[in-house]
Amino acid sequence: MKTTINRFDLYRFERMVSKLVKPSELPTNVLFARCEDGLQISAFCNGAVLTYTLPSRTESDPFTLPWGTLKELVAKKYDTIDFVVQGRELTLHWYENGIPQTKSEQSFGSGDRRIPAKPEKTATHSFDLFDALLDASKCVDDGNVRYALGAVCLRGATNQVISTDGRQALIQDDFDFTFDNDVLCPVSKIFASRELRDLGENVKIGVKDDWVYFNVGGVNFWLQKVEGKYPLMDQFIKNIDDHTWLNVDPDDAIFVSERIEALPGKDKVHDPVYINLDKNTIAVRGHDNATHTATELRLENSCYTGSHLSLGINRKFLKNALSFGIVRLGFDTKDAKDIVPIVGFGDKKTFIAMPLETKEPNVEPGKLTVLSSNTKASVSPKIEKPVRTEKLIPTSRPSRNVKPQAKPKGKVTVLEDAMKLRLSLRTTLTDVNSLIQSIKSQRRHDKLLRDTVNSLRKLQNV
Repeated sequence: MKTTINRFDLYRFERMVSKLVKPSELPTNVLFARCEDGLQISAFCNGAVLTYTLPSRTESDPFTLPWGTLKELVAKKYDTIDFVVQGRELTLHWYENGIPQTKSEQSFGSGDRRIPAKPEKTATHSFDLFDALLDASKCVDDGNVRYALGAVCLRGATNQVISTDGRQALIQDDFDFTFDNDVLCPVSKIFASRELRDLGENVKIGVKDDWVYFNVGGVNFWLQKVEGKYPLMDQFIKNIDDHTWLNVDPDDAIFVSERIEALPGKDKVHDPVYINLDKNTIAVRGHDNATHTATELRLENSCYTGSHLSLGINRKFLKNALSFGIVRLGFDTKDAKDIVPIVGFGDKKTFIAMPLETKEPNVEPGKLTVLSSNTKASVSPKIEKPVRTEKLIPTSRPSRNVKPQAKPKGKVTVLEDAMKLRLSLRTTLTDVNSLIQSIKSQRRHDKLLRDTVNSLRKLQNV
C-alpha cells in the first residue's frame, strides 16, 4: 500500500514536535495511521503526545518511521515522498533534482501506544493564551522542593495563569477554563511555534485524566500534568494603599528594556540595578564597583507619587515587568523589618518581585554617565530636569484598567514577519513544484500515447 505525503507537512510536524519537549525526550519513532479525517501522524514523547492530521486519503496499514530518518527527509528539498508498506518492510521513494531515490526502513506497527482521550469540554481562546503561557514561562524554577515551581499554574477557580520562581511572580487574569481546581501545566516551547500558529485561528484547552489538552486546527497535543502544590499570591497585593507608585511611560519602558542588560554591575547572583526616585530624577542605575563608575537611564516621561526612594532589584525582574506591559510599580517605603515585595499592575496582569537588600553605592563626582529617554544619548550629569508629577486620587487598589504597554516594533517584529513570509513562500514553492511534477508526468504520458499511436499506424502500413 502506498501513501504519498508532501515533504513540507513532514517538516511542519518535525518542527512542532521538536519544540514540544526537550531534546532528550523526543520520540524514537513516528506513527502513521488512517483516521476519520485522513492520515494522522503521531509522536509519543516522554510526558507529551502530538498528533497532526492531514487531509490525505490512504489505505495503507499503520507504519512507523524512525525519528532520525524523518529529520533527514525534512532537511532536503523534496516535493513529495511515497511510503510503500509491505508487512514490516517500509520503502520510501522520492525524486531529488529529477533523480529517483529509494530508502528502506523497518516498520514496527503501532505497538501498545495509545493516544490520550480528548476532554468532553474545552474552552476556546485566541493565541493570547499561548502568549500568556510564554510570559509565564519566564517566571519558573525547576529547583524548588516544596512547591512545583517548574510548572505554570492554571487556576480554574479564579481563571488565572500564574507562575513564580519564588522571587518573582506573574498573575494573568481573565482566562476561562472548564475546571475549578489548580492544574499544573509543564513549560513548552511549542507555545511559540510559528508552524502551529499558522494552522488555526484559535486555541482549545481542556483537561482529561492526567493530561492538559490543546488543539489548534488539525493539531492536537497533550502535556502530562505536573503533580505538586502551588503557592497562593493574594497576600502580596494587600495593604498597598500607602505605597509609592511609579507610573512608567511606554516609551520609557522601551528605552530601559533595550539598555538594562548592558548596564554595569552584572553578577551571577543578583544582577542588581537601582531604581531612584527623587525630586529631580526618575532613573535606573547600574554601578561598576571595580571602577567606581555608574550609568544612569533617566525616565524623562514617567512620573511618581509618594516618597523618595532608592531601591535595588534584579535587572532581569525589572526587564520582565516592562516586557509584560506592567505600567505601574508600587514600593513600600515604610521602615519595616521584613522585606516587602514590589507590586506592579498592567492590563489584566499583576507582577510581584522581591527587592534586593543591598543599598545603592555612592556615585563619585564625574563618574556618572547619564542617558536620557528623550535624547537617548549621553547628557551631562550636572543638568537636572524637574520630574513631572501627577496628583492621583487615592484608591484601595491601583486601577488595572490601563492600556497595555506598546511593544517595540524593532528587529524582532521584522524578523517574525520575515519568517512568516519565508514559511508562506516555502508552501507556495512546494505547491508549484507539485504542479510542475504533475505537468511533467502528464507530458510523459502524452508522449507515450503518441508513440504508441504512431507505432500502431506503422503496423497497419506493413
